[in-house]
Amino acid sequence: MDILPLLENIWLFEDFGSELLASLFSEGGASLGSYSKGQMIYLSGEVCTTLDVVIEGTISVQSVDDEGKIFKVRVLEPGDVWGATLLFSRYNHYPMTVVSDDDSAVLHLPRALVLDLCEARVEFLSTLLNLVSDRAHELSMTVTKLSAESLRKSLLAYLQNLSRIQGSTTVVLPTSKKELAERLGFARTSLSRELASLVQEGILSYSGRRVELHISSQN
Repeated sequence: MDILPLLENIWLFEDFGSELLASLFSEGGASLGSYSKGQMIYLSGEVCTTLDVVIEGTISVQSVDDEGKIFKVRVLEPGDVWGATLLFSRYNHYPMTVVSDDDSAVLHLPRALVLDLCEARVEFLSTLLNLVSDRAHELSMTVTKLSAESLRKSLLAYLQNLSRIQGSTTVVLPTSKKELAERLGFARTSLSRELASLVQEGILSYSGRRVELHISSQN
């Protein structure tokens, strides 16, 4: 399949003229990969060597936990780009598996061609930097969210276990909040914020080291 006609419909190349694209792609080593439903495009740990653009179908970035459960971290649709954060990194191994959700086509742009595109159009370079910045921001937000969820889960599990040991829904913490935070592996300020959130949501109330669990409020 001729790649050049496909580029006209991809926003990433909207600042290039057809003649310039033809020149850049003539010896650039770009390839169009076709993948069937369920086919693995990249395995976790594989080296990233191309910047990829979805042409047709949908692609998912998946994580598998120790129990074999699959989590779709991100779904990519036509026009979406991935590999921008890995291609020029010293740590350029895919951290997750990339799978074709249905029959799909993916444009693979090797590193040398990406550099040529950046040199040819500063707008392309700017767009690429925006993509990298956006992915970094998304990752930061995801880590923050997961950290908050992990803290809440760990804290409630600890308090519920303490409730079973003490035989009451009102428990007395055997340590200070600072020591409890260290035991759970979080900063004291994070623990204090989470306790305040749990109080506001009606899940518990506390005074000093005394904590009352409102079990009926648990999800």
